[in-house]
Amino acid sequence: MAYPKKIYLIGMPGSGKSTFGRKLADQLGRQFFDLDEQIEKMSGLTIPEIFADAGEDQFRMFETYALGMITQLNEPALIATGGGAPCFNSNLELMNEAGCTIFLDTPLEIIIKRVLKDKATRPLVNDMPDQTVIADMTKLYNHRLPFYQQAKFTTDSNMDEVVAYLETL
Repeated sequence: MAYPKKIYLIGMPGSGKSTFGRKLADQLGRQFFDLDEQIEKMSGLTIPEIFADAGEDQFRMFETYALGMITQLNEPALIATGGGAPCFNSNLELMNEAGCTIFLDTPLEIIIKRVLKDKATRPLVNDMPDQTVIADMTKLYNHRLPFYQQAKFTTDSNMDEVVAYLETL
């Protein structure tokens, strides 16, 4: 099957992009990239270290650079982006031009539950009280949703639905 050369998963932190992406990449027989892991490899720092030492602006520069590098690879790939990747530096336009974007539209309640459970590894919320995380994640979701809705396809992480869509391309 001739799927698009690049498939990008977008969605909120905690939406399951990395987990779903690995499974989908296996099913499609293509290389998987987690954008945050690539940023850490390229920078030699963890995501929390980048945020703490250099700030979000520097992180977004690393993110855009890493996304561009992966996009330029000549091999088919599935890329799980960070939650904010489509919202900065024209990254969404790059992804939509280079391949297929899929929005994992996970219910906000599930996202909040996952983020609270894994708060220590999430630099935007790791020092916040739980009530603040809930309010901030809700605000962030509402801000980012218009970006996510520009994806070429939206799913609630239904593998069969995604594969069926990709087969139409």
